[in-house]
Formats: sequence, C-alpha cells, structure tokens
Amino acid sequence: MSVFSEDLIILDLVASDKVDAIKQMAAVAVAAGRGSDAAAIAADVIARDEMGTPQIDGIAIPHARSSGVSDASVVVARTKGVIFDPEEGPAEVLFMILVPNDAGNQHIEILSGLARRMMDPDFTSALRTTSDKSSLVQLLKSGENQE
Repeated sequence: MSVFSEDLIILDLVASDKVDAIKQMAAVAVAAGRGSDAAAIAADVIARDEMGTPQIDGIAIPHARSSGVSDASVVVARTKGVIFDPEEGPAEVLFMILVPNDAGNQHIEILSGLARRMMDPDFTSALRTTSDKSSLVQLLKSGENQE
C-alpha cells in the first residue's frame, strides 16, 4: 500500500493555526482507514512538533509515530499559509507523515525521500499548482521508490 492516496489529500485546508491543521489532517487519516484514533494521532504529532517541524521553502513536514496509526501514510494539504516555525514563513504545503509505533525508521525514510524531491523546483511548483487529487498522487508516487 502506498503512503500516498487521493483520500489523504486536502487541496484547500483552512486552519486557524498549526494545531488546527494537525487535528484536521489526523481526522483525514482516520477517515481514510489509515488509523483509528484521530485525537491520539494529533497529540503525537503536536508533541513531536514541540521538538521542531522540518520546513523548506513553504513546505512543512510534521510527523510522528502513533498508536492511533495502523498504516504508514502521508496526509497532504495545501493551505493559504500556516505557521509551524515562527522563524520561517507560513507553510503553504503540509506533508504529515504518520507511521505506527512499531514502524522502525519508516518515517525517516519517507521524510528523506520527500526532502530530496523538494530540492527540485519543478516538483515543488507542481505541488502548489496541480489542481486535482489524482494528478497530485501521481506526482507524489513518481518518486516514491527512488533511493
């Protein structure tokens, strides 16, 4: 099962702050059948965020291991801008990486794969402009197994 899926994408997330964004994205993961406890997922991501959330050029990557997650997943959201780090500008694209507690280093592998791809300006431009979920999933999956 791919970590990317149309039912894990929000093209127009409206969030009052990062906690609201995380809670909404956790609910999407549960609704997509990737977990069973949105509150636990959100709490774990928020706790991990206290240590810092990676952000590159307006793309934030909150992430966590969580007992509320059953299948490794990446919830993707586009927004008008959510502040994750006050020293950075607002994030317009969010990748919330979620893995079960027993997933080992899977979240690090997903994170490093995304970070490599974010160095490609064509990829980051397409993240912001692709207008439908299917095309966005294809874009994300196109680099999934490139190590």
